[in-house]
Amino acid sequence: MVAKEQSTWRYFTVSSRFRKVLLLLFMVTLLVAFLYVPRPVQYHINYIRRIVHGEIRTDYTQPHIEIQSHDAETTTRKKNFMFIKTHKCGTSSLVNVFYLLGVRRKLNFVIQRGDRSHNIQLEMANGSRPLLAPRPGTVYNMQCQHGTFRPNIEHTIMPKETSLYSTIVRSPVSQFKSAFSFFGAEGKVKKKLGSQATIDELIANYLNSHPPPDDNHVTTSLIINSIANDLGWTSFSNRPELEGSTLQEKIDAFIQHLDNEMDFVMITDRMDESLVLLKEYLGWNITDIMYLNRMVSSKPKVTMSDETKAKILQYQVIDRQIFDHFNASFERHIDKIGREKVASQVKQFREMREKFENKCFNKSKTVRGPYNSITWQITDYGRNVNLACTFLQTRDVMLTHVITQLQLSQDYEVPMEGGFKMEEIITKIKHDYDNNEELV
Repeated sequence: MVAKEQSTWRYFTVSSRFRKVLLLLFMVTLLVAFLYVPRPVQYHINYIRRIVHGEIRTDYTQPHIEIQSHDAETTTRKKNFMFIKTHKCGTSSLVNVFYLLGVRRKLNFVIQRGDRSHNIQLEMANGSRPLLAPRPGTVYNMQCQHGTFRPNIEHTIMPKETSLYSTIVRSPVSQFKSAFSFFGAEGKVKKKLGSQATIDELIANYLNSHPPPDDNHVTTSLIINSIANDLGWTSFSNRPELEGSTLQEKIDAFIQHLDNEMDFVMITDRMDESLVLLKEYLGWNITDIMYLNRMVSSKPKVTMSDETKAKILQYQVIDRQIFDHFNASFERHIDKIGREKVASQVKQFREMREKFENKCFNKSKTVRGPYNSITWQITDYGRNVNLACTFLQTRDVMLTHVITQLQLSQDYEVPMEGGFKMEEIITKIKHDYDNNEELV
């Protein structure tokens, strides 16, 4: 019995020492993790701080171009900007443009607390996901994250009297194809049908798994009618006054509702014209709208049959009519600004953008990016001279987290030391960044 007790005691003694060693290793690991800031993340935070304090160039051209301040102008232009980021409409590149403009001008963004700060859920703003407050004595200037359009809440956060309401739509066939691939539906159907299945077969199989639209049901998701989904179709179509209405009557009412709410709707298929018009409405400079194509699919383009396109349009019944309506109204916006003026500025903008792109990238070398994309290799100029190149190529999800910290600091200073929470966020951003994970 004594021998057994001694053996047992020896076991616990060894285990205790082992646990002490593990605890010591764990504490050392925590210390290293606390002191070490991953270089890519720290790099982005540092250059954002330098942008804010005017220490680096973000002007896109050889001479320095001063950013004009429109605060003192006696103008009828709306100064603030509410933008609904729709899925697979080229909005990742756009959001980086808006973020860079906001950082340069120290604007207040509508951002919510939490891990999914890049995804606005306004219905939770008074509960578990409160908004980050603007700096004292100021108001919200810009909203540009993903989120369902909820005008009754938006009006209280960004009043229409002082805010330009906007979103972006895309040709329903190309938008569907992009979402079909990006959100994994294409891969799942290919596993079922085999790798030799054509794009027509893959799309037909996917669409046939959903009921066709009729007065009793219409599919809205991240893939089918996703623009309508982002713009609040579900809650709008369930309004009591629309009970008993046909699908077409609901669509007509929804489009009229959007037409009343949106001051200007951009078109992905006409991006440069859209940005020039937006610049005119908000009084921005032409350098404020500079963008880079952050993600370009590396998959070879495939041609769909006319029959497949027609089937997509049948299911994209809401998005198709939204696109047709705002594509037509886009022409009226061009007429309002002036066709010659818009054409001249688009030409100038494209020339500037090409020069900027050639400085940012070494187009003889490509690198693989997230989500099956490829991009050109960034140049030394883009890394060290004009960091707008790097900013515009950084994932918008990552920038949202960093800008959240800027806004939390109230004075656009990032508390890099002594904030363990900051370290945790940076670690998570670094993990997501390295693993190419985007929460949608």
